[in-house]
Amino acid sequence: MNNEHSTASQDRRVNGGAIIGLIVSSVSLYIAVQNLQLSKVWLAFRQANYLWIGPAVALYLIALLARTARWQALLSSERRIPFRALLPTIAMGRGANNIYPFRTGEIVRVLLLRRRNDISLPAGLASILVERVFDGLTMVLFLILAGFIGGIPTYLRYVVWMALIVFGAALALVYALVLWPTLIQQMAEWFIARLIPHHFRPRVRNVAERFIYGFASIKSVLTLTLVLVFSISVWTAETISYRLLMNSFGFGADIDLHQLLLMSGAANLGTALPSGPGNLGTFDAPTILVLTQVGIPENTAISYQTLLHALLWCTETFAGLWFMWRSGLRKADLDRTLAEQTGD
Repeated sequence: MNNEHSTASQDRRVNGGAIIGLIVSSVSLYIAVQNLQLSKVWLAFRQANYLWIGPAVALYLIALLARTARWQALLSSERRIPFRALLPTIAMGRGANNIYPFRTGEIVRVLLLRRRNDISLPAGLASILVERVFDGLTMVLFLILAGFIGGIPTYLRYVVWMALIVFGAALALVYALVLWPTLIQQMAEWFIARLIPHHFRPRVRNVAERFIYGFASIKSVLTLTLVLVFSISVWTAETISYRLLMNSFGFGADIDLHQLLLMSGAANLGTALPSGPGNLGTFDAPTILVLTQVGIPENTAISYQTLLHALLWCTETFAGLWFMWRSGLRKADLDRTLAEQTGD
């Protein structure tokens, strides 16, 4: 009975998270396309030069390889996993993000990592949390660089400051967990003993220990520095792919480095918000906002962003499906694995 109650409770939390994500996506998507004129969007698509899709996809696949190398570095303290064994796991996880809401693909990735590569759940989850922190930090660095080049426009200043505070604090916590896990464990125990009701302490203590252990397994500040280098490589490749695809709609030459960094930083910080599958809306609204603010006609910006998002979605999803086929996995297997983990 207790297991059934726990499963039902977790199901409600998962469903609640999915609903929040869909609401955020819907609002963001409405903001992005509220002035949509289908005839002008269709005209932009008819006049587009689709030859630029190939180079853009190639760069995005290079970014996927850099993501794999980054993840390999993060997991190296736990176990050395061959690159060719880790690439399918990250591809399937990122593909799952486009199928499941609320970035559930990251949970799929952790579960596949345990199943395929024998890495514990705490260590796998910690590695992905570190990735997210460094992704956000890289976007902040892009925006700071944009600020040095041409300034931060007023409509983005609060976003930059908020992101700097949030990801800066998260980065400090990550380094503290890696450098002083025993001290952090003692501090967590102190707070648990004084702030958590006695009945819940064993469960909260267990979660805290697993969380701290996951980060402590990284062990090396040098590893974190290498992760930063790979993160910059990942997002540089992706940002160049965004720029190449602008040539399809004829406004690539109108976007300078300052504006490109603003667009990439704002768009990818937007994906930190809860959303529906594939960051629908949260990736699109900031991109369209920045492009229209720098003088790109709104319907051209909508056309470009529609193609860009579709290209990223298809590249990730089909790469994930291909590796699933190669591995003999089906979506039903992923659904079952998620359901079993929810019930644990």
